[in-house]
Amino acid sequence: MNNKQIIFSLLLILLISFGFKLLVVDFSIPVNSDNLDYTLYAIAHTNGDFSQSSHRGMGWSLFTSIFFGFINSENFLDYSNTIRMLSMVVGISSIPMMYLIGRKFFDQRYSLVAASLFAFEPHLNYNSTLGLTEPIFILAVIGAFYFILNQNTRFIILSLIMAGIVYWIRINGFWVFAAYSMSGRLTKSIEAIL
Repeated sequence: MNNKQIIFSLLLILLISFGFKLLVVDFSIPVNSDNLDYTLYAIAHTNGDFSQSSHRGMGWSLFTSIFFGFINSENFLDYSNTIRMLSMVVGISSIPMMYLIGRKFFDQRYSLVAASLFAFEPHLNYNSTLGLTEPIFILAVIGAFYFILNQNTRFIILSLIMAGIVYWIRINGFWVFAAYSMSGRLTKSIEAIL
């Protein structure tokens, strides 16, 4: 396959995945439950309050607060729909990253199949429409995994930064950072740099 065919295939996968997400999402009701907390924290961050919950990471709410700064609305539904759309866009942006990880192990066709399985998985499509942390958490985890698999030792630092972002998004992401920190590949790369 040439590069144009791969790009066309990835764009087609992205469009179909976005269509599935649009079929599932309900823009007529405001967020509730956990995604309500993230939305309220993002609004608070926009207003200058950076206090952190004891049981939630603040990476997702800080990320969404950047976009909430452009919204000047009295309607909470506007903020609810913005966090949903951001969640969907982040979920879609992880599909090319999954293709790149697939290329580390398989040829182009199988990597497109891996990206398709990831893009069309119903639970991931549903979760990416709720405005929760899962899409950005998954993107950061597979980004860290991609960079640790890279042959260039300079990308190891990016892997650790992404693993740190995973922890910042969700507190249980500490285990990703710990696992990447203790990997043999990391130790060899640090020795090569020093």
